[in-house]
Amino acid sequence: MATPPSTTAPGAARATITAGGLPIVYDRAGAGFPLLLLHGWGGAARHWRATMAGLADAHDLIAPDLPGFGESPPAPGAADAEALAEHVVALADALGLDRFDLNGHSFCAGVAVHLAARHPARVRRLVLTCFSTFRNEAERRLVDGVHNILALWLALRRPWMADSRPIRRAVGSRFFYRPPADAGVLRACFEDFLRMDKRTALETAATAGRPTITPALQAVGAPTLLLAARQDRIMPPPGAPAAARLIPDCRLVWIERCGHLPMIERPAEYQRLLRAFLT
Repeated sequence: MATPPSTTAPGAARATITAGGLPIVYDRAGAGFPLLLLHGWGGAARHWRATMAGLADAHDLIAPDLPGFGESPPAPGAADAEALAEHVVALADALGLDRFDLNGHSFCAGVAVHLAARHPARVRRLVLTCFSTFRNEAERRLVDGVHNILALWLALRRPWMADSRPIRRAVGSRFFYRPPADAGVLRACFEDFLRMDKRTALETAATAGRPTITPALQAVGAPTLLLAARQDRIMPPPGAPAAARLIPDCRLVWIERCGHLPMIERPAEYQRLLRAFLT
């Protein structure tokens, strides 16, 4: 059986802090201006392992397991993008971060948008990874359908699935343009997917297409970089330019021959684009 990669990046410390009355597990590495890294739906902090290793020379990198994901327990109350945004603010407060850069992936790019719109003084620069909005009702239903299928997978999950290579590759084929050659990486991603708190997973999936995202995008004041993957099968690529047009100061950059997890599938290119924008 393949050994999954370490939870933390090389040189990173894994810790737990109480933020807003809730324990949050997070990884931290590097030094410099703070950069918060928010994993997507079904993910956890270790999705950012390569990013943290690659950018630790330039940034103070903080990657939490958001409430209900990874090793962090679920939060009471609503589990949606707006609520998760306030948990991230509470984490920043607990860590003493008055201002920071923010990078959100997939569903949690929406979390990052809501945070930047509600707390403009806190976010210096914003990065949205594999995020798109809906040009029409058909696209909204498509994204809802993808999340509902993944939620069904979650409802049917069993511990033995992490050991099934065919199941891991079936799920991985939706998230990657070319699944990682390292079976341990794919296994780690699938373990995070299986580990999600069920209520958190179902509620966040059910709210993925809420219309509140459009006014939030329009209210973002921070300079923004939207990194879109051309072969993304989770967030429809045609919706990325529509999202970029809604943000007042946004640059859209495409990553070619890449699926929904560019920080894992194309780490060198991904880190180069982040470094150029943030510095």
